[in-house]
Amino acid sequence: MRKFLKDILLSILINAGILYWLNYYHFWMSIQTSTANEIEAYFILGFIFWIVNFWLKKIINLVSFPLRWLSFWLISIVINIWILYFFEYYINANYKDIATITLSEDWVRVLIISVVVSLAYSLLSKLLK
Repeated sequence: MRKFLKDILLSILINAGILYWLNYYHFWMSIQTSTANEIEAYFILGFIFWIVNFWLKKIINLVSFPLRWLSFWLISIVINIWILYFFEYYINANYKDIATITLSEDWVRVLIISVVVSLAYSLLSKLLK
């Protein structure tokens, strides 16, 4: 149980760091925090991103398995882009008092963001675990 909670906390910290890094370097994603405590806002965003990316993406991948298999896993690219757009919509609709997120209008740039997020998360989770 202790390792499970440690892994969740580490995942949230990694997600918060990735979101902060994407915003800091203006990597086609803009995050405006509305609260005085910016660190707290990024932790909340990291937690919500962990929920969306871990749980919702797993459910979508499970449901779309036959389609992913038939498309030679290319539908996974569409799922990754959709997850980022859903995260933007969800934060802007429900957590405007904490932060607002603006993604690029170009889906290719959002695809690049999703690849960067996936690679950074994989690399950091391997290094820190």
